[in-house]
Amino acid sequence: MNDSTNKEPMKIGDKMEDGTVYAGISPDTGRAMYAAPADVHFGDARARLSLGKAKWCAKQFQLGGKDDFRIPSWRELNELFKSKDEGALKGTFNTAGKDHRGSWYTSSSTDHVLAVWQQRFSDGAVNNYDKFDVSSVRLVRG
Repeated sequence: MNDSTNKEPMKIGDKMEDGTVYAGISPDTGRAMYAAPADVHFGDARARLSLGKAKWCAKQFQLGGKDDFRIPSWRELNELFKSKDEGALKGTFNTAGKDHRGSWYTSSSTDHVLAVWQQRFSDGAVNNYDKFDVSSVRLVRG
């Protein structure tokens, strides 16, 4: 477990004391980015959400005393995809395959009023989908 007082440099996949996982530097904010340790859940099941419902869940989400979680931008989502097999991130993303809707993750990035960029974590494919379609959601902060 790593934290900001540890002299060792953080590595992608390091679990933080607050329960988040270090996911690298955000290409948007230039700051350290921390991911929730799991997808958004309802009860015992991973939830697939529309963009609107995902935004609502992000506002409600708290972990380790932090409540500033958000849906990642497309560039941040791509960083999560590239790091999905590192440390504490390994095995936590849905990679069920090309035909499984749950392996698509939503970003907060839209290309116009009705579409949102999503990335499939089984193979990295990117597409834009209707923002009312449902997909998996992994929240980040930082």
